[in-house]
Amino acid sequence: MQQFKVTSESLNIRLAPIVDDANRIAVLPKGHIVSKIKNSDEHKWWKVATILEGKTLEGFVAHKFLSPVTIFAIKTLLEIGEIPILQADGESVFFYEAGMSINADGAPNAYHPADTGIDFLANAGHPGNWWALAVDKNGKAFIQGSTDPYPGYYISTTALLDSGFVTQDPRRYVDSTNIPYIVLPGNDDFRRVTGVKLGDFAVVYNTNNEKLIFAIYADIGPKNQIGEGSVALSQALGNDPFVRSRVRRGIPKDIIYVVFPGSGNGQPRTTSEIEAETKRLFEIWGGVERIKSL
Repeated sequence: MQQFKVTSESLNIRLAPIVDDANRIAVLPKGHIVSKIKNSDEHKWWKVATILEGKTLEGFVAHKFLSPVTIFAIKTLLEIGEIPILQADGESVFFYEAGMSINADGAPNAYHPADTGIDFLANAGHPGNWWALAVDKNGKAFIQGSTDPYPGYYISTTALLDSGFVTQDPRRYVDSTNIPYIVLPGNDDFRRVTGVKLGDFAVVYNTNNEKLIFAIYADIGPKNQIGEGSVALSQALGNDPFVRSRVRRGIPKDIIYVVFPGSGNGQPRTTSEIEAETKRLFEIWGGVERIKSL
């Protein structure tokens, strides 16, 4: 899709190519980016698609108030551990390039009392301060029972959770081995500047092999680190994170992350839902060709 920016102070996007107060979908601010879908039978109008507050919109605009975008003006929102978090003018989407360390949290076989899980128990904390395990009111970690996926293992948690399940139910959390998810820093400035929330969607692209995966923001990491993803995301990007059945191998560099603030509903999602929701966002944003241009 060819992309354009709004040149007027504001621009109405409408359900039909006609001026009518009843058919206004939204008001787009000056500089906002839209993607052209097609010409309208009414020559003054184009059908366009855009991302506004994390949601996709399609409708008609008066094209005389649009100007083609050939070069995007990019700004740095902030830096996390020397990694610049970037954003194009007129967009809420942000992106960054980093490596990928692997987060096993949420996998029911992540941690075991005897430290035989797929991840090292030290990465979950320690007695009295478990930050990646489900605990009771006294801080004691729950152990999976006979009807759980991995009896005898701890219950590993993620920040994104399904409140329909109780704390000691592994289904409450996002399984790293099944769901492609990203981890973002627990940094107030980062959240304020980007507007991102748990459950928002992302696209992750491996520039080395051109594998592209749709993902969800499901866990929170250290405030000064960025570039982390689930076991399932790593594998889908062509990296086997396991060495002798334990998570040890990340991706050192060349991974591009594109994040869509406001796109989720704050709930865990299935892989098919993540793909369906994110694919259209990505197309409107510019797709693979735009990612390559970064």
